[in-house]
Amino acid sequence: MPVSKLLDGRFLNRLEYFRLHSRRPARGHWKGVHRANKTGSGMEFSDFRPYAEGDDLKSVDWRTYMRLNRLILRLYEEEADLPIYIFVDSSASMAHGVRQDTPSKFDYARKVAAALAYVAFVNMDRVSLIAVADGVVKDMSGKRGKGQAWPAFEFLENLPNEGKTSLQAAFKRYFSAPRTKGVVLVISDFLDPAGFESAFKVLRQLRQEVFAVHVVSDEELQPDLPDEVVLIDAEDGSATKRQITPGLIDAYRAEFERYGEELDSFCTKNGWGYVRASTSVSFEDLVLRVLRQHGLLR
Repeated sequence: MPVSKLLDGRFLNRLEYFRLHSRRPARGHWKGVHRANKTGSGMEFSDFRPYAEGDDLKSVDWRTYMRLNRLILRLYEEEADLPIYIFVDSSASMAHGVRQDTPSKFDYARKVAAALAYVAFVNMDRVSLIAVADGVVKDMSGKRGKGQAWPAFEFLENLPNEGKTSLQAAFKRYFSAPRTKGVVLVISDFLDPAGFESAFKVLRQLRQEVFAVHVVSDEELQPDLPDEVVLIDAEDGSATKRQITPGLIDAYRAEFERYGEELDSFCTKNGWGYVRASTSVSFEDLVLRVLRQHGLLR
């Protein structure tokens, strides 16, 4: 098995027992493992309907014809591939969070993206990987089959980690071309100056199914700062001198939690998935346990 800097072979073997779950019928064009939004010649019986000119006679229920003298078709549920769009935030703010025992948010996000892409490839889903900052930085679209996992890993390993954030611009740019409806996975810290709503409204208008992985670091959750600091914006370089007080830290924590709760609430109201992923939690635990609990993996 080829070696990846992101995932080891032992973990990849465990991933082969899972598949990505969608609440909607799959709209893919190729054979897969997901319930399709059409009926045809699959394995699982779905319904009956009257015969119409041009229908395949192989689907006629001849026993019913013998009893009722009517041509009735037996319909079976087809299984199709699922279009998976994995957006990885590669903006400069994602470079932060590195400590002795934790990776940067960017490295964590790439590992999660690699794991989810591999699960999709194993199940013959159609995978698109899109790196975003203030637009689409780089993409690898429409790949299918387990053999595409290694090019996908290389794509993720070689991504830049820089630039400002505009998820709205990235979504508008990528979906300006026709895309089949599927599952959109957004792996980001969502530190977008414009917030998240304008970006997510683009996906809602396109009627995509969305799952947000909100990557946060310990230093964001529990900042440890001296009494006086110069705060530098990771993306635009602007600097602000601040006197750090307990009250200011408390206000920051409350605002940080409020933002996460609003993100969670927005996703829930739209029937989407959301999980907050702390880089202090093993990404393997996130994938194998937390994402299963939240219904993304089965």
